Amino acid sequence: MTSPAVECAHCGYEIASFTEALEALEGGGRCLLCGGEIEKGSLENAVDNWNDEQLIEEGKSRAENEGEVMEEEELLEGGPDFGDDGEDEEDPLL
Repeated sequence: MTSPAVECAHCGYEIASFTEALEALEGGGRCLLCGGEIEKGSLENAVDNWNDEQLIEEGKSRAENEGEVMEEEELLEGGPDFGDDGEDEEDPLL
């Protein structure tokens, strides 16, 4: 079974995940891309028709992606910044 996607009539953006459909519905039936109005009934229908297997797969995928982002952020933050050595010392020329 394919996921129940909803397409924006204004810009053609396809809301193809449960998370996007729920966010659009909670946002008052607005497209996530252009802000155009989407029929709330079609969003509600899409949210109600996602099956458990699809939700589990989407959750696994999001968890993996968020884990990768966290690892990248940790690498970017890295260790201590050693460029601050000597900043507390007074300048001998002054």
